[in-house]
Amino acid sequence: MTFALGHSTAVFVPNRPVTSQKSNDHDNYDAKGQEEKPCKDRDRKDRRKYRDDDKDCDCLSSAASKLAAQAPGASLQNPSTLLSAFTIANLGTEERKNVKVTSLSVPGGNLTTPSLPLSLGTLNPNSSKTLEGNFSGGTFAANTHIPLTVRGTFSAGRETRCFTLKVELPVPPAAPGSAQVSTTKAQPHTVKGAPYPHQRPKFDGHENLANWTVPTGPIKPVEPTPKTTVPQKAPIGDPPAIDFVVNNDWRIGQSATAEPSGASGGGVVFVSSNWFAAFSHDGGSTFHQLDPTTIFPNDAVGFCCDQVVQYAPQIDRFIWLLQGNGYRIAMASPADIIASNGTAWTYWNLTPDIFNQAGHGFDYPDLSLGDNFLYMTWDIFGSGHLVARTSLAGIQAAGTIEIDYTNPGDSGNAWGSHLTQNTGNEIFWAGHNSTSQMRIYTLKEGSNTYFWQDINISSWANNSPLSSASPDGQNWIDFLMDPTTQNPGGGFPKNAVLGLTRSSNQVWFAWSAGTDRNFPRPHVEMVSLNVDNAQPPHLGVAHQVQIWNPAYTFAYPALATNACTGEVGFSLEGGGDGNFENHLVGFWGDFIAYITTESNAGDTRFGDYVTIRQSPSTRDNPGNLFDAFGYGRNTVPPPGTGVQSDPHYVLFGRPASSCQVIR
Repeated sequence: MTFALGHSTAVFVPNRPVTSQKSNDHDNYDAKGQEEKPCKDRDRKDRRKYRDDDKDCDCLSSAASKLAAQAPGASLQNPSTLLSAFTIANLGTEERKNVKVTSLSVPGGNLTTPSLPLSLGTLNPNSSKTLEGNFSGGTFAANTHIPLTVRGTFSAGRETRCFTLKVELPVPPAAPGSAQVSTTKAQPHTVKGAPYPHQRPKFDGHENLANWTVPTGPIKPVEPTPKTTVPQKAPIGDPPAIDFVVNNDWRIGQSATAEPSGASGGGVVFVSSNWFAAFSHDGGSTFHQLDPTTIFPNDAVGFCCDQVVQYAPQIDRFIWLLQGNGYRIAMASPADIIASNGTAWTYWNLTPDIFNQAGHGFDYPDLSLGDNFLYMTWDIFGSGHLVARTSLAGIQAAGTIEIDYTNPGDSGNAWGSHLTQNTGNEIFWAGHNSTSQMRIYTLKEGSNTYFWQDINISSWANNSPLSSASPDGQNWIDFLMDPTTQNPGGGFPKNAVLGLTRSSNQVWFAWSAGTDRNFPRPHVEMVSLNVDNAQPPHLGVAHQVQIWNPAYTFAYPALATNACTGEVGFSLEGGGDGNFENHLVGFWGDFIAYITTESNAGDTRFGDYVTIRQSPSTRDNPGNLFDAFGYGRNTVPPPGTGVQSDPHYVLFGRPASSCQVIR
């Protein structure tokens, strides 16, 4: 990685070892900063066996090993204690056997863990293994990149070959800290009638890559939630204490990885699912499919894949974010959607250059609504994690909008993380310094300063690879947690903080976690923090709880707050241990997760997010319901073949009689 510091930018290059350095012993590196040294056995040979020792590897330069150190994460416990984690990935086409790490070093540091040599076994093509490297010693500085050198060996036939990998550890800025937002502008455009020819989605090869591996922090024992969460089929109608008003599939074309989002308002339900979108004006009973590439021009943004939808009742507008080369933010009223059959929009192109990120790919977005602002976030390859805001009044006016945005390098450890829903007058986002410390970021309305501070929590499991098999033998959390052909550096979004919501003076954070002696199956870890109105807010841990079951996996959490009761609702995915992966919803504290889909097929490429929103208040349901969007996987009915996604719109919540607080 490289790190450039200026008065307002901090840039790091993710997933790339250093390419310009050479060690003092004249090591040679290929274009990815990798080195392989083949070495012949110099010990005495006989006809029966080879004798090896580590001194054989006084090697000459040769072809690259195709090993690389990727997705580094780092944090400082104090100026003399550095925690780090990264993956060693095999980017080649041949397996690397008997991989052994013999040296880990950083300038001025003494390795404390792990003990070396460390055997990693066999690395298959497009696979990786996670390695921790913790150091004590000379003063380590915050807001820097510390060069790490990894040396080791692997077997190639009867030879032992050496490798040297170099990667830079991205140490976050010191906490507590703060910075000023920058401001940019975007010009409006309008479309109507879907006049453009269909285009294939354009992928740039940077989608859904691992970039931050959470280091293991000091062990702080957790108290597991005593009561497990039980999955059960969602009922039809109104069982005690919970109502299911709608649970319908969209019945439109889908990509394999659905990534469903959506919202409702003004008599319209608008949904998106990776390459497709649709709307309903009959309460979600039927949906009319839309092709984004025929609605919007094939311009500087174009269209790729990820989409997120919100409805802003303050201005009676749907807000539709579409990913391409940057993002397109589009808005329309429910009345305009109905009148134009979903084809009339005002939109703004948010290309990388207006954020001073020309040449960098954007990915994995999220949206949130505050009292007066729309908040946006996404990952930036080669830079970090950016949060932006623009006023709802400016969107409603349909003119040039001003956008405030953070320095992406300030929150690199929030890679893949989302934003708080129901966030009010302050937005929150978060990353993991380690498995026992979170970094919380905040930006308040009326302020141009964003803050970050660290909060200690109990330890949680960050282990991988992990498996959760469906009845047909498919590991449905494979892409989430494990290295794959698309993402050999590790799973995505893995442990990123995906579920966030604000309920009065508490903010909730949720993420997918692994297994340990307390939790035999992968589960959802949740932390709630007490917050106040100070700037920055004072933070304190209120709860640390889990959505877990010893024979069922939960992952991909999304959270929202019930306007009537203040309770936290969830939308997530679950399965494994003889169960197909399915979408589930519920309320935290009920310890029931209601299955809304009926999957009959497994898939290893599941993900990468689901959605839950507060459903707008009506006379009959004054804030007691949620809109949830998730999906399952089903075989294609005959005479078709294969497997298809089955996204659902679910309207559920407490009975209207539960309403006490109307916001």
